[in-house]
Amino acid sequence: MRRANAFSNSPYLFCLYSNDMTPNTDKPFNSNIMRRDAMLNEHIERQAPDMAKDANTGELKTYFHVIFDNLWLIAAVAFVVGIAGTLYALGTRSVYEANMTLLVEETSPNAGRNILSEASALFETRKATVSEMELLRSRRVIAPVLDTLRLHIDVQPKYFPLIGAAIADARPGELSQPGLFGFGGYVWGREKMDVSTFNVSGAAPNRDFVVTAKADNGYRIRDPQSRTAWDGKVGIPLRVKLANGEIEVMVERIDAKPGAQFLLRRLSKQTRIAGIQNALRITEQGKQSGIVEVRLQGENPELVQATLEEIAREYLRQTLARKREDAEKSLAFLDMQLLPLKAQLDQSEREYSQFRNRNGTVDLVAEARVGVEQSAAARTRRAELQQRKADLLAKYGERHPILVGIDNQLKDMEQEASKEGKLIKAIPAIEQDDTRLARDIKVKSDLYASLSNTAQQLRILAASKTSNVRLVDAPTFPEAPIKPNRSLIISVAVMLGLFLGMVAAFVKRAAATGIDGPKEIEKMLGARVVQVTIPHSSYQQQLIKQSARGARQIPMLARVAPEDPAIEALRGFRAALQYSMPYFRNNIVMITGPTARLGKSFISANGATVIAASGKRVLLIDADLRDGDLHRYFGSEPAPGLHEAVSGAISVDKIIRREVMKNLDFIPTGKWPRNPSEFLTNANFGVLLELMSREYDLVIIDAPRVLGVADALIIGAHAGAVFLLARAGTTSEDEINESIKRLNQAGIAPEGILFNDLKVRRGTPEYQYKPSETRQIDCA
Repeated sequence: MRRANAFSNSPYLFCLYSNDMTPNTDKPFNSNIMRRDAMLNEHIERQAPDMAKDANTGELKTYFHVIFDNLWLIAAVAFVVGIAGTLYALGTRSVYEANMTLLVEETSPNAGRNILSEASALFETRKATVSEMELLRSRRVIAPVLDTLRLHIDVQPKYFPLIGAAIADARPGELSQPGLFGFGGYVWGREKMDVSTFNVSGAAPNRDFVVTAKADNGYRIRDPQSRTAWDGKVGIPLRVKLANGEIEVMVERIDAKPGAQFLLRRLSKQTRIAGIQNALRITEQGKQSGIVEVRLQGENPELVQATLEEIAREYLRQTLARKREDAEKSLAFLDMQLLPLKAQLDQSEREYSQFRNRNGTVDLVAEARVGVEQSAAARTRRAELQQRKADLLAKYGERHPILVGIDNQLKDMEQEASKEGKLIKAIPAIEQDDTRLARDIKVKSDLYASLSNTAQQLRILAASKTSNVRLVDAPTFPEAPIKPNRSLIISVAVMLGLFLGMVAAFVKRAAATGIDGPKEIEKMLGARVVQVTIPHSSYQQQLIKQSARGARQIPMLARVAPEDPAIEALRGFRAALQYSMPYFRNNIVMITGPTARLGKSFISANGATVIAASGKRVLLIDADLRDGDLHRYFGSEPAPGLHEAVSGAISVDKIIRREVMKNLDFIPTGKWPRNPSEFLTNANFGVLLELMSREYDLVIIDAPRVLGVADALIIGAHAGAVFLLARAGTTSEDEINESIKRLNQAGIAPEGILFNDLKVRRGTPEYQYKPSETRQIDCA
């Protein structure tokens, strides 16, 4: 009995997978097999460091292989994205930018220090620059600009979608022939139409009208919604009564050939103001520098410059008007305060004058100083008189006239000293009253002088024509567009396309269930089970395409291109098979696969041809009674064949196609039976195989798929060796596992896997394949 392992353990396959190698024979193990097992283990241990070293670069190689295998997909995605980017770049209108620079001074022109300015500085919390930037963007400034330039009237030439605007930008100053092949009214140059008045009453704004230029300065305006049209003349107002309103149009000029069309729309002021506000870019240059840069972008360079100039003009006008208005209001307030303040100052001066007159003094400080000096002089004189009296008493009596005179002088001095003392004591109270009255006069005088000075400055400001905002750089005409950068857009689109193409390639690889290489199978099964790898043959693909166009016969690749890499790989399979044949139960080899369309017929036909070319007598049997077409490789008819011989309708000798190739005979399917599985259980089928096994050196059976039908399980019971076929990118891991599981359940252990249609890449073992190599270790 055969051992129902996942795979059979023939002496050839011991070099390909596990060590548990029970030969497919009734003979016990011998010393040669044990010696081969030991050599295999030594070989695996010797290769282990190299395998670990190569594992690090395996992932990177896989990435490159995915990119290489999907070059057409990557190129297609890059092409599509590049074309989309090119159309976007060509279809995007050129954008122009005008700019200007303003200087905002933090202090006002009346910058003199006064009471009002100092008081207001205590409550100032915002910088003047920030406030002016917001005022510049306000509706108060934008709305008059809208009316002056008539920006609420939107006139656009009718360009061809996507590319029309780009073509017009490339032809400045030229008037084109309208339309595409004479139709559509599209313009391709710098056509213009100037509309000074366009009012649509009773209808919603943002409504499109189509204006078509006509000969002799005429035009026709059409309403697409109502499908009505009216004719007018350039320079003549046009008024049309409608059921719900009126249309008023004044076309000043049309620079276009007859037939050119324009799109005319009246925008709501709110919409247009919001559009200009969004297009304005206002920034302060530097930190608190007071220099403000204003930029405006748009598709029309003339209109962009004119709009920014008008914004600057209106803003400066309003700023000056605001300053004048503020000055006039402040001046009116000060004039109301100056008269009462002057009256209060006059009253204080009168009270001070009366005080000085009442106290008989002019300068209290000087009078006090004189009084002190006189008091001191009196004391000195008295001391001198007392000293002289003391000297005279020694000579004269008290009644002496001289002494009497001295006594009288002393009395007078005492009275004068007493009077001066009282006067000095009264001076502080008078001085306090004097200081208070002088202070009142000083405060009111200073306040009056300050207010008078401020009023004079405000009168000058109200009459002046300057403000704290100055235009440093006026807007200039934008000569070149700032965007789009078409070359950059196209380059980025191509790079993005390449990136998205690679992403698509990896997504495709991740979504694919097919196995890409034999190593994945060996990694999945934990053993080296791939018997041989057949590389992709582009020449065979060409032969199949030719046969698909109605050819009766598929050319045999082994005959028309014997040096093709796929045929060289089959020669390697032939060498391995011949080496393993002594260990098979019989010389019947079955080739099957998990599913259909894996290249089973190609492998069977060309493999049989290669083996027969070595001198072996080979019989090829097409046992795929559901979809077999091996007869096309030999240019024969499918019937009579296997079905007729097994059913007994015809003898075996009459179904064999002799010498379809040198040393190769062939049995086709014959007529397909209704129930192939039941048909194959016929005992005659086993008898036929046993008979053919004795007559030929090798019998190769092309069997149906394993999954979905039981035919391969029935045929495999008669075969000495079963090989499972897998195809790169098609066969999945689940299909291989399920096929092996079903074969094992039927008591069949496949000898190995034939991996077909591998995409050969430079640097891989398959690329370096030589006919003389059998890719096995000489373990004998």
